[in-house]
Amino acid sequence: MRIREAISHQDLDEVTRIQREVWNVEDIDIAGRIQLRASQHAGGSVLVAEAGDGTLAGFAYAFPALEHGEAFWHSDMLAVRPAFRGGKVGQALKWAQRADALKKGVRRITWTFDPMQAGNAHLNLELLGASAGEYLSNFYGVTSSDLHHGLPTDRLLASWDLDSLRVAALSRGEKPGPIEAEATVSIPSAWNEVVRRDPERARAEQARVERELTAAFASGLVIAGFDKARTSYVLARKRP
Repeated sequence: MRIREAISHQDLDEVTRIQREVWNVEDIDIAGRIQLRASQHAGGSVLVAEAGDGTLAGFAYAFPALEHGEAFWHSDMLAVRPAFRGGKVGQALKWAQRADALKKGVRRITWTFDPMQAGNAHLNLELLGASAGEYLSNFYGVTSSDLHHGLPTDRLLASWDLDSLRVAALSRGEKPGPIEAEATVSIPSAWNEVVRRDPERARAEQARVERELTAAFASGLVIAGFDKARTSYVLARKRP
């Protein structure tokens, strides 16, 4: 699998097709070629994972962002086609995104993820070493995607400090030091199944997690890791 920048209009059009395939969304919820190309030109990045036969297996898209005088990237989308899942393509795209960002002088990348999805939490917090300290209620509104189940699109804002000791260790395939946990917040181990079987319970669980994480953040804690065995967020006083 080769990770490279999307260099042609055809590449960018294929990225829009991947969005439709992976998220089953209507055109109103898709980032099209014009937006993607403009973001690239303005200093962002659209990376694609290309298989040996030339098929694009997935992509990662980030645009330039600015907050309190700090310039960074916001990684708005990452998607891998179903046929290529299980091969760490998503991880490869993220590490390539980090390398690309550092080469361009970017030291931090943010993105949002669904706090109820244990797999995403494990990837973002444990395998990549990001942290999270902000809960965004119904951030995108109710979308056309089947994956969102018609529920509010609550999100956690991940912050990836690209030069941190933890991230640097993970990038080398090393195990970082332990996290001094002060609290944990559990989530269901099989969220999509909960939603399908009992939508009322799912909404209650979503609201509980929002309350608990929001209270933890207000007390000065941040999410520093994820306990996969207990499907729980690990909260600490300082970012790792």
